[in-house]
Amino acid sequence: MNFSSIGAALRVQRGTSMKFAVTLVLAFTAAAQEPRFGVQSRLVLVPVTVTDAKGQSIDSLETKNFVLLDNGRPQQATVDTMATGVAPIALIIAIQASGLSRPVLEKVQKIGSMIQPLVTGDRGCAGVVTFSDRVDWLQECTNDAGALTRAIELVRPGAGKKARLLDAAFGSIKALEKQPNSRRVLLLISESRDRSSETALEQVATAAEAAAVTVYAATYSVFTTAFTSNSAPEPQAPKVPKTPSEQTGTIDGGPPHCGPLGCPNPPLPTSEQRVDLLAGIGELVRLGKTNDTAVLTDATGGATFPFTRRKGLEEAIEKLGSELHSQYLLSFTPDDFTAGYHRLEVRVSRDDVRVRARPGYWSFASAR
Repeated sequence: MNFSSIGAALRVQRGTSMKFAVTLVLAFTAAAQEPRFGVQSRLVLVPVTVTDAKGQSIDSLETKNFVLLDNGRPQQATVDTMATGVAPIALIIAIQASGLSRPVLEKVQKIGSMIQPLVTGDRGCAGVVTFSDRVDWLQECTNDAGALTRAIELVRPGAGKKARLLDAAFGSIKALEKQPNSRRVLLLISESRDRSSETALEQVATAAEAAAVTVYAATYSVFTTAFTSNSAPEPQAPKVPKTPSEQTGTIDGGPPHCGPLGCPNPPLPTSEQRVDLLAGIGELVRLGKTNDTAVLTDATGGATFPFTRRKGLEEAIEKLGSELHSQYLLSFTPDDFTAGYHRLEVRVSRDDVRVRARPGYWSFASAR
């Protein structure tokens, strides 16, 4: 073998060895990146609302005023406010749009222009999803105020009485997971109880806690809001009585057809105001179920804003924006990554305040 052949052979061997070494390094690197070998580094965000006895926000607190406990263990936390700079808000608005929500939707359609200036701001985004017998996305998370307003104005009632609240909430949480470096917020505008979802309440609550989504709810009763509708009654064909005995009242909401003996029966409610008594009985049974929105708001540190009229809904949006923009945002890296649910507790070194925060979070991997 000549020297050139020997040199070529050595170069091949050296190249093969180099490839093997690189492959070995990559293999060890990949193994080191697997959760069971690596050390998890996870920043936990804890929005905290602090108010006085009258519900007014307190905005003069500093880091030294807070104590944060993770499973009873004090943690070193960083405290930020809107003044010091926090992540933008990513908001999903989930609106119940079942047929029985028709009187409410005429109020909801008016709030689109309030969302950006009062809640998300220029840096944040908002999306819209509706739910009835199905879940429909009307607008992905956007900072285009015009697109958001148009999406809410286009909300229309579906058919029937079904309302897939938990299905819509779960889908909204999954959508919010795709919004990195954001304060994730879900606003439910709905009844307080689910009607027809396939997703379990526990599954939704766990997903919200795992994704650091804070759930708020603007809730209403379909029976109460039906009597505050401003829409005109549906047109009815005039009823032609067959005999004089039927000329004692009306079922079309118009003036009574009075007979010779006067008008002994008062006119019945308009079509929008009638209450199906059988459905009402069903509602009484249904009200014995778990209050789904209360569970979700309590589990994530959010709040519920009941409303009946349009002004009440507008006030709910104002309260939501005011709370989000006056919150303290605590962040920390846990010193214990034990898998499972971690109980959080936030204390403030003042006796005259009320503190509300997410009660815990889920850890799905442990450090070894």
